[in-house]
Amino acid sequence: MVKKKILVVDCEQDMVKALKVRLEANGYHVVLASDSVEAFRIANQENPDLILLDIMIPGGGGFVAAERLKQSAATHHIPIIFLTGIPGGEERAHKLGASGYVMKPYQPEELMETIHHTLEISRRQTRETIVETIGVTS
Repeated sequence: MVKKKILVVDCEQDMVKALKVRLEANGYHVVLASDSVEAFRIANQENPDLILLDIMIPGGGGFVAAERLKQSAATHHIPIIFLTGIPGGEERAHKLGASGYVMKPYQPEELMETIHHTLEISRRQTRETIVETIGVTS
């Protein structure tokens, strides 16, 4: 089975290292970016299955990055979960099309469940799109 790829976008290096270890221990392949410009570039190059995005990142911030990712034909389909220490951004994140909003410091079980749930929904939507496009029934 191919590992799901997660792009983690955060400039807090200690948090990123710990999160990378946790995600890899749970079977995910992890790629990293530390600002919104790098996030957009890497998302286009790597085509991750999911993006974990902090709000407070250099290069315009996480909301700007999310908006740009959702407007791009190449990346609009990638689910985004905000993982941030900034309270009160849930509504804006939802309006930008985010699939989740997890507060730091996060509970590992909550984060992993949010990731798993989001990837499962994405898998189902992709399958439904393929079935509609080619007219296949199971």
